[in-house]
Amino acid sequence: MRNPHTLGMFTAGIAAAGWVLAAPAVAAPVEAGDLAALQPDPASLNSIFAGPGLRNPSLAVTDHSNGLRNYKSIEKGCVGAVYPATESTYGGTSFRGIDLQTLTSDVTGPVRVRVTTVIAAFPTEEAASDFVSETAQSWQNCAGDQVNLTLPGQDDEQWYVQTPSEAGDGFAVRTNRVSDHSTCSHVITGKSNAAIEVLVCSSGIVSDQALKVADQVRAGIIG
Repeated sequence: MRNPHTLGMFTAGIAAAGWVLAAPAVAAPVEAGDLAALQPDPASLNSIFAGPGLRNPSLAVTDHSNGLRNYKSIEKGCVGAVYPATESTYGGTSFRGIDLQTLTSDVTGPVRVRVTTVIAAFPTEEAASDFVSETAQSWQNCAGDQVNLTLPGQDDEQWYVQTPSEAGDGFAVRTNRVSDHSTCSHVITGKSNAAIEVLVCSSGIVSDQALKVADQVRAGIIG
């Protein structure tokens, strides 16, 4: 059973951060047709991930889509903590468009990195801010849980969800795949009427790279 005091503190933090997530009134609205252009250039992210075992990440686009992913799980409310752009997270919300880009590092090195960036447009700034806060709360509700996923055309996966926390202008949660103990960092934030998710998974060290990628996307949104 989760500590209600801890949950209350996190909920209060979300409410407070909601003011931070709101962009200034002069921010230009993000249209659905703008989303792909806001995706980060792979070369601009190489320096974020360069390090021991991965001196030259050579990130390249390996997936690009504008649809939701429908992962199956009995822990439906926790699927969105593990993967971005899921039907369980965005289904039934007011989002008007979504763009997903996945970058993968050179697979010949000892350390491998996968970076997925999702940008979604909502009708208003308030709607985007509410979505970010509600998603962060759903992650908190999953803290300490194991999530079993059925992936189309792939082997089933089991993930452990750690306790989320505030990160920059948003929220972050770490997850661990049970089969190989690989680590991912999942960040959600927003600016203007856009919500931004970044998932970084690596066989090496995972620190604040997802937040740095999210900040780069936010910087590309005028306002």
